Amino acid sequence: MKSIILAALMVTAALSAGGCGTPKAPSPSSAAYSAAVPAVHQINEESEQIYRKAVTAYGKGDHLHALELANQALEKDGENYKALSLKGIIQAFDISPEEGIGTIQKSLSINPDYVQAYFDMAMAQKLGKHYDESIRFFQKVLDKDPHNTWSYYGIATNYADKRDKAKALEYLKKAVDLDPKNVKPQAAAQDHFQWLHGDADFQKLVK
Repeated sequence: MKSIILAALMVTAALSAGGCGTPKAPSPSSAAYSAAVPAVHQINEESEQIYRKAVTAYGKGDHLHALELANQALEKDGENYKALSLKGIIQAFDISPEEGIGTIQKSLSINPDYVQAYFDMAMAQKLGKHYDESIRFFQKVLDKDPHNTWSYYGIATNYADKRDKAKALEYLKKAVDLDPKNVKPQAAAQDHFQWLHGDADFQKLVK
């Protein structure tokens, strides 16, 4: 699970900075289309700044401080969907997956296209052993960012936990193809794939 945790940190940092995978705003070219698309909640600036401090704390592994800051951000703006998603993934890791799932769902109810929340939900569902739901949310990340290595890897670990060798290796190969340097040693060491140790197809992928 360690590599997936690191992936959560990296995706959080990248998306909070407006990196790859951030959904584009709808085109204003069609008045009718624009009117049909609900406006995304504009996060209070003070709340946004506190949220960014929370992301920094989370990236350093200080979950307690990150949670405190996320709550402070939410005091300034109760609909800060970024802070809700961050709070949810911390809850999933440190309190209970189900509690985290509920908080991340609140984030998605405010901004259904928030890609970071897709990843966080995939992680929370995985922690709760809801493997099919986790796969579904990792796939939603990939729909927005087809080169997201750790979503392919996350799907592979879900299939491995389901003991589906063919699907596990299919998605592991996609992750390896994108980032062999980091993925191979993680896959070789992690418990998800322990049952495949000694399997010729698996060993070929991670050697």
